[in-house]
Amino acid sequence: MINREILEKLIRTARDDDEIVEFIRGCLKSFCEYYYAIYEMETNLMLYNPKDMGREEWQSLYSRMDKNRSDRHNAAISSIRMLNRLAEKDGMPLVYDNVVSEEKPYRREIADAVLAYVETIIKERR
Repeated sequence: MINREILEKLIRTARDDDEIVEFIRGCLKSFCEYYYAIYEMETNLMLYNPKDMGREEWQSLYSRMDKNRSDRHNAAISSIRMLNRLAEKDGMPLVYDNVVSEEKPYRREIADAVLAYVETIIKERR
């Protein structure tokens, strides 16, 4: 799970440093970009199929979507890694205190944490 309290404390601590605030914003943006990549892929899987498009065109579309989703996932993993380093540097507990790795099963655990975080932010919007 992504510790929202620590993340918000990290943001408050960095409030006067535009460079760090922008860095954190970029990390958080990578979370919603990953969320959207999953949504886009799943939606397109419902909208398009090989019978309508032709197998070759379908495979090309699927490959692009899958690569985009994977790239966004990797970016989210990197963002967690960087946020954890920033928290450590500031003497705070980790934003995400489980294993940060692109290997299975950690990759899926991070994905679930990122998706849950984005869903919480949306659900509790002001």
